[in-house]
Amino acid sequence: MKKLFVCLFTLCLVLGALFILSIGASAESLTVDTNDDRETVDSFAAAVAKATDAGAQITLRSNVTVDGADLSGTFTVNTNGYKLTVTKPLNVTGGTITFTDSAKTKGIIFAANCAAIKMTGGNVRIMSGTVRSDSGAAIENYGIGILTLSGKPSIEGTGNDVFLAYLNTMETNNGKAYEGNRLTVTIGATVTPSDKTPILSNVKTKQVNVVFNSDLSTTIVEKDGNLYVLKIAVYTWVLVGVLLAAALLFIVLALIIRKKKASANAVLPLPLLLNVFVTQRQTIALIVAGALCLIAFIIFLCTLLSKKKDKNEAAEEEKPAEEEKPAEEETPAEEEAPAEEEKPAEEEAPAEEEAAAEEAPAEEEKPAEEEAPAEEEAPAEEEAPAEEAPAEEEAPAEEEAPAEEEAPAEEAAEEPVAEEAAEEAEEPEEAEEVGGAIADGVTVAGSATAYSMYKKSFTARMIQAPTEVQERYGTLKNALLSYKKVNARVSWSYESFKSGRSQLAKFAIRGKTLCLFLSINPDKLEGTKYNIDAVGGAKKYETVPCRLRLTSKRSVKWGLELITMLAEQEGLVANPKFQPQSYIVESETDEALIEKGLIKKV
Repeated sequence: MKKLFVCLFTLCLVLGALFILSIGASAESLTVDTNDDRETVDSFAAAVAKATDAGAQITLRSNVTVDGADLSGTFTVNTNGYKLTVTKPLNVTGGTITFTDSAKTKGIIFAANCAAIKMTGGNVRIMSGTVRSDSGAAIENYGIGILTLSGKPSIEGTGNDVFLAYLNTMETNNGKAYEGNRLTVTIGATVTPSDKTPILSNVKTKQVNVVFNSDLSTTIVEKDGNLYVLKIAVYTWVLVGVLLAAALLFIVLALIIRKKKASANAVLPLPLLLNVFVTQRQTIALIVAGALCLIAFIIFLCTLLSKKKDKNEAAEEEKPAEEEKPAEEETPAEEEAPAEEEKPAEEEAPAEEEAAAEEAPAEEEKPAEEEAPAEEEAPAEEEAPAEEAPAEEEAPAEEEAPAEEEAPAEEAAEEPVAEEAAEEAEEPEEAEEVGGAIADGVTVAGSATAYSMYKKSFTARMIQAPTEVQERYGTLKNALLSYKKVNARVSWSYESFKSGRSQLAKFAIRGKTLCLFLSINPDKLEGTKYNIDAVGGAKKYETVPCRLRLTSKRSVKWGLELITMLAEQEGLVANPKFQPQSYIVESETDEALIEKGLIKKV
């Protein structure tokens, strides 16, 4: 009995020791190496929190499952031959994160229902191991950071392997050329065919298969290790084919002439005429040489025209922003007198023209709701225009008085809306930008005719803007809305972006130029490459004093960088679920926009 008790006691001690060892083994799932110190942690989140020093490394010591994580800084994640399963993507928000596998190919980062790695900021380097997703792309890059692939990693997605929201945000060499599987890369940005701007730098066609929304007349070409999208002139190849067919026809007819000279007299007099001066063999040679010469001339002509076009585009891109005619902001004095610019030069009734010029500013300052009463008073103006002119000037002040008294009650409920309405009321209209400036004539006070002008909204101007302007607008709007809690609101004169009550940015059109206003101190950008203007002196731009004119692809790139700078300044967090949208719309006439209420008569 005593021996049995001893045996049972010994067995319990052994089982307890094994249990303690198993607990210790499961706790040592990851190690974090920083400054030659190693620390063991039991979760991936804890490891990320410890990896604060530059050059730190997180090493897996067993299979790990993580419910997503935000990675920022400069450190390395080593799968070490184990499996890192993510139920939500590893979201890289800043810095440079390196993923590697000391076991070369055994280690894997796996996601079943999402992307394995998502980039909303910062850079990512994949050196070895496997990154796989069973639902869409394995790696998604929604920021402007660079995804670098080198060595022999395996990137495996479903449908496509890598998704890029912007152009030129992936490369395949970081001191060691990429030798992994050929990737299917989907590009979500709008692609413009050009041999000047690469869509992917330091990437070869044998390494990637690029997919994007485009027509069939484009092709991917490799030049100096970069990939470009070029437009194929389909009609040129059709013309070349027709000429080759014609040359072949000439050869066949020439052979027929050789065998049947009599019948050829009626069929083809030109070769017969040539036979008078040269032999039949020389005739054939001349026909073939002439056809080839014509083809070569057409190809030369197309190349010459293409070269000329490229030079013009290069000259436009290199032209300094100062040389591009900017749309200068008009002074209130210029904007308050549109009627003087548009009124006809009639010498018969100068008094009536001056009265119309005085009435035009008054009508501009009125809100939209007050336009109807002004029209009802028109008969009185015809009877006694000189007496009632002062009364019309005082009318807006009397009508605005109740609005000022009720303003405090409304501010408590809808403060952002009231602020934007006040800014709109302060913003003067731009006379030179109105489309169809002269509308239907109305005869008043005798034979004089008063003319009305059109006042276009921001939405109307964007609808009638060129496609390249709409593309620039869409790229930067998507960049702003890609952050959480950022909302856009379109008013009459501009589109504003806010996070809570904080004003972040505005879009407006000044003259014919699309401008982006940002809540960044212009003094911080003084002396930098960014060609911005400080406009904080105007009351309506106090919250967004930094203005960037969007006149070229380079200015759009600056805009993306400044938006990233603004996001870091305001502490904005990228939205991983954001999907970019296209804001390109078909142009509409002034008449159609007037019916929709997007253009008003002044």
